Amino acid sequence: MLKWNDRFPFVFFAIILVFIFLAGDGIRIAQYPPRSFHMFRQSDCLAYTKTYYQHKTVFFAPATYNLIGKDGRVVSEFPVLYYLSAQLCKLLGFHYWIIRGVTFLCYFFGAFCLLLITKRWIRNPVLAYFPVIILATAPFYFYYAVNFLPNVPAISFSFIGLYFLLRFTDNSRTYNLSLGTLFFVVAALLKPTDGGLIWAAMTGVLTFSIFTKVGIDVKVKPVLISCLSVILVSAGWYYFVKQYNLRYGNTINLQGIYPIWDMIWGDVLYVYNERIMGIWRDTFQHPVLLLISGGCLISFCVKWNRLDRFLRLFTLFLLVGTLVYIPLWYKAFSDHDYYQLIFVIPAFFLSVTMIEYYERCIVDRISKETRYTINIVLVALMIICVYHNQFIQLGKYSDNIRNYGNVNIHEVEPYLRKFGVTEDDIVLSVPDGTPNITLAAYGNRGFASDLFEKGLFNVEYCRQRGAHYMIITDASYIYDSAYVAYTSKLVGQYKDIYVFDIR
Repeated sequence: MLKWNDRFPFVFFAIILVFIFLAGDGIRIAQYPPRSFHMFRQSDCLAYTKTYYQHKTVFFAPATYNLIGKDGRVVSEFPVLYYLSAQLCKLLGFHYWIIRGVTFLCYFFGAFCLLLITKRWIRNPVLAYFPVIILATAPFYFYYAVNFLPNVPAISFSFIGLYFLLRFTDNSRTYNLSLGTLFFVVAALLKPTDGGLIWAAMTGVLTFSIFTKVGIDVKVKPVLISCLSVILVSAGWYYFVKQYNLRYGNTINLQGIYPIWDMIWGDVLYVYNERIMGIWRDTFQHPVLLLISGGCLISFCVKWNRLDRFLRLFTLFLLVGTLVYIPLWYKAFSDHDYYQLIFVIPAFFLSVTMIEYYERCIVDRISKETRYTINIVLVALMIICVYHNQFIQLGKYSDNIRNYGNVNIHEVEPYLRKFGVTEDDIVLSVPDGTPNITLAAYGNRGFASDLFEKGLFNVEYCRQRGAHYMIITDASYIYDSAYVAYTSKLVGQYKDIYVFDIR
């Protein structure tokens, strides 16, 4: 089996990832519309893709369904995945599994490149697979690997960029540097923090190596060009985003930091005790693996002088970068676990660094029986993590975790068309406190009644801005004083969703 892995590493790895995908209930999850945790953000991503698909807009004219800005135009991350998903939907028909599948493919190829990177330093296949499988089965990482958000693709592209940049350090071939730079650019454009950490750490290592001759040999000029390319393209995209959103009057997307110093001390402690160590802890990884990671960190400090020079320096830059990141975005940790996905990066390379040390300095000094025992334990831990991930995913997608009261919103779109509501009609959605959850489900541009505050976007405000229909997903609102005067013209009903003509 191990010889077969050496001959066909991609196929062998694909079999393992497929098993992880199936064990994590991936087939069922892939068919879901936005649901479970952070449905708000998922629906924003869906809205970008669906407007590309539905309105056939050009790449640099991204939009969502909410009309708080002009024509719904707004942008955040580089929309390449949304645009690609939309083009695939035009070929294959609109399916949620296409959008989730594009994200998963990024996760797959990123993880495979990590395996190739790991094999640069670790020969034993069990030892080489161990950190990759542990990362691939980290429940919060897997959750966003079969999802709509760009965080895991950004991290995955940075893994691929690192692979090609390391190949460039081996053979100085320009195409390796070019590919590495390209993937780093896309990673940073998708998510500057998640996608930029590895690039920043690698840049730090290369800079350190140039000035100290310690680390790896590099050619200064091409590396400098690569570094400037990532910086300039990222700065250019940031400027485009700022000007685009100002032009169309929608600045709802966060483009800055979310720092710890904007919090009171009680909230800081609450986030750590109740969220990070409470709600989120088991989604990071199985508790045994968290303890092992803590042991690796201690060993990293104690054995510093005996560790591989590149790995120890690279891991140190990753750890420092993450420590800088934490206070800058700590406030987001309260409700958004995807802001903590960056933690998987230093954790992975910390484990690779210590496994490389174990294989180089310890394996030959222990008995054959002990080596076999350790390998068996590592395989057992990988299997435990696969099923721990399964347990967490089943919990995240249980029927009692949907995050929007009416579960029928993603079924109603074809009925809206039968009721005479065309995809070009502007609608008012009641009630909805998010920009796009219901509007993206309906496939109609319009307004969400409770965005920013309850009842802010009232019927008259929306009528004056072209709204033709009001869609109510909670029957109690039909008799609410704010809406009852506009519920005389019922044009259709699907289950407990009501459509009224308000013209």
